[in-house]
Amino acid sequence: LESMVEGGCVLSDGSFLPADIVVGCIGFTRNTTFCEQLTGRTEVMHSNYLDKNMMYLADAEIDETAFNSFFGSSVLEYAKFYTNTYVQAFERPDALGSILWGAAVKRTPVSLRKWTQYIAVAQELIEKDTTMRGLAADQVRERTKHFYRTMSP
Repeated sequence: LESMVEGGCVLSDGSFLPADIVVGCIGFTRNTTFCEQLTGRTEVMHSNYLDKNMMYLADAEIDETAFNSFFGSSVLEYAKFYTNTYVQAFERPDALGSILWGAAVKRTPVSLRKWTQYIAVAQELIEKDTTMRGLAADQVRERTKHFYRTMSP
């Protein structure tokens, strides 16, 4: 957009775009290179782990099926769950390691990571580990209480 004039907009190539209204917005592009710059790693496990002692929680694409999980589209809820996961894995590596950083854990280039990848791992944790299931249930319960407290009908 070069400028706004009566009846529309002049684009940077000089062309005119007629418009009744113009809505100012900002663009958003995922930073898929930050992890590589920060850590030197080009792959991430679907569990968000880069290795047994390092987790990376940013820059994944919120893809179409992300909204069908208990995270919804909430980056905060996702970060809460995986913070609990990291603590539990640190305290119980023998119980959770095979799901989080074991040889069978799928890997993907950092630039191609998606929410559905770690949602699947979260679901596996919830299904297989009673502690993780309890933490997830507590998280949903707290979020629900907060919702009703702040957005009551």
